[in-house]
Amino acid sequence: MTVVARVVCPDYDRVDDALRRALEFLGDQGPFAAPGEPVLLKPNLLAPYPAAAAVTTHPAVLDALLSAACDLGARPVVADSPGFGSAERVARVSGILAVCRRHGAPLLDLGVGEVRRASGRTYRDLELAREALEARWLWNLPKWKTHTMMGLTLGVKNLYGCVPGKRKVAGHFRAGRSVDSFARSLLDLWDLLKPALTVLDGVVAMEGAGPSRGRPIVRGLLLASSDAPALDWEAARLSGFDPRDVPTVRLCLAQGRVRPERVEVCGDPAEPLRFEPAAGSPCDFSLPGPLKRLLAGVLSPAPRFDARLCTGCAACCEACPAGALTPGAPPEFSQERCVRCYCCQELCPSGAVRVPPRGIRRRLPLVGGRRS
Repeated sequence: MTVVARVVCPDYDRVDDALRRALEFLGDQGPFAAPGEPVLLKPNLLAPYPAAAAVTTHPAVLDALLSAACDLGARPVVADSPGFGSAERVARVSGILAVCRRHGAPLLDLGVGEVRRASGRTYRDLELAREALEARWLWNLPKWKTHTMMGLTLGVKNLYGCVPGKRKVAGHFRAGRSVDSFARSLLDLWDLLKPALTVLDGVVAMEGAGPSRGRPIVRGLLLASSDAPALDWEAARLSGFDPRDVPTVRLCLAQGRVRPERVEVCGDPAEPLRFEPAAGSPCDFSLPGPLKRLLAGVLSPAPRFDARLCTGCAACCEACPAGALTPGAPPEFSQERCVRCYCCQELCPSGAVRVPPRGIRRRLPLVGGRRS
């Protein structure tokens, strides 16, 4: 059986107790680290946002996990390759850097170090940061967020931060418009990195235009597991989505990587809370399952650019894997080249990029002021 621990955590002042309970529920799913050995903690450091924006892993979650690593006698190191900005800048703005310094844990920028090539099940020439690929003990600390391209960004997707710097752009370009192709590359990363522990920060999550422009939503949960695909399946269900609408989860179910009857969810009771999906995402429109997935690529909308908000910084142009953008205010956009990865929206520092709903928008009744 695969165990997923589900623990209620109403606010970040109670993360220490929630994490302790989660690790107790995991029981013999470890070991998660070894005395005297380094353990690499990989939070979500997408871009320089304050913790309250719910874009990055909250510093209280990292704080609790650093304490847990030290209690095991391990030597923790914190590392990520942000989508925008340096690891030090993102960590400083989000509050992560102060936590690292308090624990004496080094902060590594995986975007500037040595790169190693590795062969996955689908892709044979993946490029990964050496520190991540060679880590014996890797702890994965994703943020619970909606995601315009992938529906949700959870445990498996968080590992994309182990791809250094602008090599992430190449990964998106290789996948083209196929979300399943990109999902397969993410599962290759999971196979290669196999985190010993994944802890999902869902105390305050994000809904709407994730992973960087959505709204914080109080979910009040921590999920933990040694198996990120199983954790992602449970998180998708608790987000009020059909887990099969999340490409990585759908592939895990189809390939037998996740078997719901073999997943044991331990801990506190929790009912699904309907998240507002990211506009344009695979979770954003309602059709019968097979038809929805057949039409997903056809109905994927192109991003739109707001000249009133655009500063002409060209961050979107640098992030675009297909070369569909030419610098300007707003940038010149080629709809034919666009692969619908939505990196432009994800990394625009001024919020000038938005993605409209898909061709068939999900209609949801309102119950008590919230979607159900």
